[in-house]
Formats: sequence, structure tokens, C-alpha cells
Amino acid sequence: MAAEYARHRVAASGLSHAVVDSAGTLGIEGERAFPEAIEVLREHGLHLGNHRSRGLREQDFKTADLVIVMTLAHLDEIDNRFPLGAAPRRLLRAFEKGVEPRDGAEDLEDPIGKPLEAYRECFEIIKTCVDHLVLHLKHEP
Repeated sequence: MAAEYARHRVAASGLSHAVVDSAGTLGIEGERAFPEAIEVLREHGLHLGNHRSRGLREQDFKTADLVIVMTLAHLDEIDNRFPLGAAPRRLLRAFEKGVEPRDGAEDLEDPIGKPLEAYRECFEIIKTCVDHLVLHLKHEP
């Protein structure tokens, strides 16, 4: 949900140089998004039906300028598996309170296995964070 919303916001903000990608630490390849995630994004006019999961690759860290993750466990996993990646790494919720990332951000709880309302609540947090992140990117030198 976060990557698709970020793609939408980046495009709407005129950040034509920004590329948004999505990959996971579990290495799951080719799986569709959960129906609840597709439904929540559809409610907001976004399409997630073509999404297919993929695992992180070393190449991702050679080309990325910024890596956004959902949890501290993701940060630890990335640090262990890809220690030489030079791109800054941040929790998505580091942007929850404003355009400048803050330390001490919380994990974004994964709604998988929960009812549709949990996906909606998660997406509201994602929207706030991504909106601030896009503003941050627009004002970065």
C-alpha cells in the first residue's frame, strides 16, 4: 500500500526524477497483494491489482538514494544482509509528525490477517507519512 500511494503522490507532486519500488525482507516472489490492501487502495482511487511481491536484492541498494522500511526489524535485517548499502535508511513513521524525519519512530504494524478496518487504519498512517515524505523530497537540495 505504501509504495503504490508513494508512486501516486510522487507523480502528483512533479517529482519526475523519483522512482518508487517495493521489495520485502522475506524474499517472497510473485505473490499478489492481499485482497484487503487492494480494496483499501481502490477506495482511494488507486490500483494495486498488478502488484507482485519480490525480495530485496543487493542491486536495490546500489541504485537507491533512500530506503524506507516499516519496522526496526526490517532495518536490522537490511543492515545484516546489505551492510554496504550507502543509501540512508528510515522508518516510514519517522515522517509521521512532519517533513523532517524524527528519531524514535514506531514500527508500522502489518495488518495481514486482520480485518479490513485494520488495513484502513494502516493506510491512514501511510498517507500521513508518505505525504510528509514527499514534501521532504521536494525540499531536499
